[in-house]
Amino acid sequence: MKMKKIVVSMFVAGVVVSPAAFATNGDTMIAVGSQNTALGGTGVAHFVGAESAFANPALLGMSKGDEVTGGLVIFQPDVKNDGMGGVSSKSAADNNFIPDVSYSTRSNENLTYGIAMAGIAGMGVDYTGANPMTHMQAKTTLSILKIIPTIAYNTESYGVGFSPVLQYGSLAISYTTPGGATNPGHNASTDTNLGFNVGGYFNPSSAVTLAAAYNSKISMKYGTQLSVAGTGFGQTFADQLDQPAEVKVGVSLNASENFLVTMDYRQIQWSSAGGYREFGWKDQDVVAIGAKYSGDGYWLGAGFNSANNPITQFNGTGGATTPWGNNGGTVNMFNNLMFPATIKNSYTFGGGMAMSEHTDFEGSIMYAPKVTTMVDVTDPMVGFGAPLGGAPYFNTTTHSQVAVSISLRHKF
Repeated sequence: MKMKKIVVSMFVAGVVVSPAAFATNGDTMIAVGSQNTALGGTGVAHFVGAESAFANPALLGMSKGDEVTGGLVIFQPDVKNDGMGGVSSKSAADNNFIPDVSYSTRSNENLTYGIAMAGIAGMGVDYTGANPMTHMQAKTTLSILKIIPTIAYNTESYGVGFSPVLQYGSLAISYTTPGGATNPGHNASTDTNLGFNVGGYFNPSSAVTLAAAYNSKISMKYGTQLSVAGTGFGQTFADQLDQPAEVKVGVSLNASENFLVTMDYRQIQWSSAGGYREFGWKDQDVVAIGAKYSGDGYWLGAGFNSANNPITQFNGTGGATTPWGNNGGTVNMFNNLMFPATIKNSYTFGGGMAMSEHTDFEGSIMYAPKVTTMVDVTDPMVGFGAPLGGAPYFNTTTHSQVAVSISLRHKF
C-alpha cells in the first residue's frame, strides 16, 4: 500500500511538469535533486539518496533503508534575441517549475529497488509579445519526463545497477512569417518510448569511490512539428528528435571525516541523436566538480559545471547548405532564435539540515552567467523580406539562468 501511494503521487507530480523548461547542458538538466545540483551537478560516484538513481542506478546499493525524496526546481532563464533585424526582446518563457520524486527500498543486504520520476530536459522561448515583424511571434516548447524503476546489487566494495527508462516528451513549434502562420494554435505533439540506464561503482578504499554509468539514446518522433516548421522556410526537416545517449564517469573522495570532493565527466552524444544531428549539434563534454562539508545535522556544498556549446554555426549566406542538405542560415536561425541551448558555465551552492531524526530539508541555487551568441542568418532574412543591400545579416541571443531547488527527504 505504501508503494502504491508513492507511485500515484509521482504521477500526479508529473502532470505539472513545466511545459517550457530550460536546462544547462544542452537541453538537459545538470542534475536531479538539491544536493547533486549544489555540488555542480556531480553525482555519478557520490550517493545522496533515492534520487541518485538518475545519476547512476548502481548507487542505490549504498542506501541503508527505505527513503522517499521530493523536490521542486524554480527555473528562471533570461533569454533575449534581436529577431530578424529587430530590437532585442526578452522571451516570456522565463519562469518554470520542475518537480521530481524518488523512492528506494532495501530488500536485503545485497539488493535495493527504487522508482523515480522527474522532468530532466527541455527548452523553449516565447516571443509572441515581441514585434511580430522581427520576431515572427516565435514560440517553442520542448519538455521531457522520465520514469525510471531501478534494481541495484551491492557488496561491501562494489555495486551495479540497472534502470529501464520510460520517457514521455512533448514538442510544439509555432511562428508567423509574411507567408502565413505555422501551427497558429501552438498545438503540441507527444511521444513515449523506452531506453535504459546502467552503472557501477567500486570502492578501492573506504575514502574513495570510482564509478561509471551509461544512459541509452531514446528515439522520439513528435508528429509533424519539425517538418511543418521547416516548410515555412522552404526546408525539409525530419520529425525525429531523439534524446541522446550519455557516457558518465565520476570519482568521490572523502578528504577528511567532514569534507568530501566529487568530480564527474559526461559526454552527451548529440551528434548521434536524430534531429539534433541534422541541426548541427556536436557531442558535448561536461566537466563538473563539487565540495561538501558535513557538520552535526547539516551540510554545506558548492560546485562548478562547465560544458562546451554543442551547436555548430553554419555559413548562412549565398545558399550554403549543411551536410544534411538544409540551408545553413535557416538552421542557424532555428538554433539561435528558437532553441538557444547556449549556456556554458554554471556556479552552484546549497545546504541541508536535519529537521528530525528521519526528515531532512535541502536547497540549492544555480547561477549561469550570460552567454552571447551571434550567427549568420542572411538567407532566411532575405527570404523574410530584408533588402539585399544590407547583407550579411546576423541574429544575436543573450542567455543566462538562475535556478532554485528545494527538496524534502524522509527516511523510514
